[in-house]
Amino acid sequence: MAPGPATARRGGAAAPRAGGPVDLGFGELYGRERELGRVRDWLERGAGARQLTLTGPAGVGKSHLAHAAVGAHARAHGTALLWADLADAPDGGAVWALFGARSAREAADRVGGSELLLVLDDCDRLVADIALDVAGLLRACPLLRVLVTSRVALDIRAERILPVGPLPTGAGSPAEAVFADRVRPYYRAGVDGGAGQLAVAEICRTLDGIPLAVEMAAEAVGTEGPRALLERLARGEYPGRSRPRDTPERHRSVAAALGWAAGTLDAGDLALLRDLSVCETYVDLAAVRGVSGLDHAAAVAGVESLVRKSLLLSADGPDGEPEFRLTHMARCHHRAALALDGDALRRALDRHAAHWRAFAGTTAAALASGRHVDQVLQTVAARLPDLLKAVRHLTGHGDHLAALRLLTALEGPLLRHRLAPSAADLVEEAAAAWAADRGRDEDGEQGEHGGHAGAGGPPGAPADASGEVAGALTAVGWWAVGCGDFRRAERVLDRAASLAAELPAVRARVAAVTGELLRRRGEAAAATVLLDSAVRRLDALGERRGAAPARRGQALLLAAHGDPEAELPLLRALDDVADDVATRASLLTALARVRRVLGRNQEAYGSAREAARLLMGTGDPVQVAEALETMAVTSVGGGGDQEQRHAVARVLAYAQAIRRRYGAGPDDAGTVGALTERLAGSVDAALLRRLRRDAEQVSLHDALVAALFAPPPAPEPPRAVAGAAPHGLTPRQHEIALLVAEGLTNRQIARRLGISEWTVTNHLRVVMQKLDCASRVHVVRAVQGSTG
Repeated sequence: MAPGPATARRGGAAAPRAGGPVDLGFGELYGRERELGRVRDWLERGAGARQLTLTGPAGVGKSHLAHAAVGAHARAHGTALLWADLADAPDGGAVWALFGARSAREAADRVGGSELLLVLDDCDRLVADIALDVAGLLRACPLLRVLVTSRVALDIRAERILPVGPLPTGAGSPAEAVFADRVRPYYRAGVDGGAGQLAVAEICRTLDGIPLAVEMAAEAVGTEGPRALLERLARGEYPGRSRPRDTPERHRSVAAALGWAAGTLDAGDLALLRDLSVCETYVDLAAVRGVSGLDHAAAVAGVESLVRKSLLLSADGPDGEPEFRLTHMARCHHRAALALDGDALRRALDRHAAHWRAFAGTTAAALASGRHVDQVLQTVAARLPDLLKAVRHLTGHGDHLAALRLLTALEGPLLRHRLAPSAADLVEEAAAAWAADRGRDEDGEQGEHGGHAGAGGPPGAPADASGEVAGALTAVGWWAVGCGDFRRAERVLDRAASLAAELPAVRARVAAVTGELLRRRGEAAAATVLLDSAVRRLDALGERRGAAPARRGQALLLAAHGDPEAELPLLRALDDVADDVATRASLLTALARVRRVLGRNQEAYGSAREAARLLMGTGDPVQVAEALETMAVTSVGGGGDQEQRHAVARVLAYAQAIRRRYGAGPDDAGTVGALTERLAGSVDAALLRRLRRDAEQVSLHDALVAALFAPPPAPEPPRAVAGAAPHGLTPRQHEIALLVAEGLTNRQIARRLGISEWTVTNHLRVVMQKLDCASRVHVVRAVQGSTG
């Protein structure tokens, strides 16, 4: 990255002086200990090959590494050395001029059997010109060794390749050390700690740890500061000023560095680089084909060419298959070139969006299958910048429905797993834009023909377009309800209901979500009416699967009022979704809650355990948190020993940590709160603090494993109850009535039974209705009369 040794003129070609490389102030060789050791090993022992090529992306520090290794070796061993910096050499003649020769054959005659180290630095553009001559020189001169630095390997039999990759990034990394070393002394205070240091770490990560790019960024830090510089880099703007005066011209800017090496590229290489420059992350072969439009064979050949020329970095993907990407500086450079041709840029972005739409559909199918969910989520997380870019491109070009389809297909990862909560905003924006387009098209249709486009959307749009848009908004509504963002849920569900006005099935599904919203807000009467209506309509339309969530809400409302038949809607729903694992898990969690409220805690524990088992492969965070909480309250039962309380405290800490991490709001807050208070009074405070601290990083899988190992509830001793429960009271209602007769308050009863105070209140209301009592005093008299 710094200029080579001084040169002299011989025979009309640029010919460096013979001898060891001079010290040009390269500074520390940060993070290159492994590569430096391998080059020194080759220099000292040959390491099985007589020709070594240091190869890697532009600006990665190949010359820097060669200078450090060869300089130290030459000083220590007095090795005979010829060094050629070929960056500005017009042709291969510069190499032979080192020997005072006019050809490779003549150079071989001059070397003969002498021991010699030949260093060919920056020979990227001359590889095709000198490769075979170097091979011939090595055959003719048995004690000659050749060290080459080049993005492109010589590709000869004697060659051994040592890839030089980017520097590691992150706190205290070599990349940060390079940055700190290159910041101008009078600006160091702005990057030595706090927000400035955080911005430096992000700058190094953005620049992929490429030393040249990191150096240029560090040298550009000044009045603007590192955070402003980071914003410029995010826009694809690279600094090119303030470089040291003796920096070679090709290292004064990113464009100059990449343009200097362009001599190794053919038209196919450039076209593929520009197509791939629209991608934001690693791409596999399928993405290369999708974005470039090439067939399989051409895509393989194109990627192979770019990898061999160090223009694509390769890595192993999540599934073990190879993946590739451009460095940030290369991506910005070739993207700027692509932008000069507007039509080519549009076609590349169209292909990019089409590929990621197909990816979203395939991913949705994989998630629905319940197999390898963690791996799918990792893949979506890694591809997120490209997915969101595809959405923005689609909406920017008016294809709002396609954008909504992509977002809806990935609703689980993007929203429920919170990989991109901003996806909710994108759904709302795309839906609003789609509705605006529909309104304009309808106005135009009326003006021209006096007709109306109808609820299906713009003229020529699919008849179910309104249903798809409403479905996307409904998905956001479900997510908002789970997060406790009731205002947002109400807003999007109102819009969804408006779009679904003429679509009975969609309207009923929106009503089911709205009923769940009302239930969680505590508006039981309104929620009951809406959920009952939704179930009737969905049943009439044959939408049994769609009715399952509404039946879940019905059951929880019935249980809250002590209805002994509260589990019946859930049992019906479980029959309707026999092959839907995630929905079954949600229904089983609700069934456990219902059975516990009805006083059947052993059965409740079994249902909760089965729900946790099903969620091991499919659960989203809200489902997992609800299952963990349900396992906790059913496991502890009415008491439990110390070991049981500790296990329950761990499961409950995991549930609370997951809710915080994913922004999920509580559903059965009263019961969970009552259990939390009980544990706080019976479990050591230091242990609780440690459990909560350890829970912060727990995975969903490990949290469910802990729940499955939670012990079952201890059988509760039978209460002395004289006679049968009077007036059709359920066992739980009778139990509450007896505790009222003992003089306990609702809060005390809730703590005694491990249920929420709100549930006690609802049970007591039903008791008073069945016993025709106007007050608690009358309840006491009725109970005492029935047991006397």
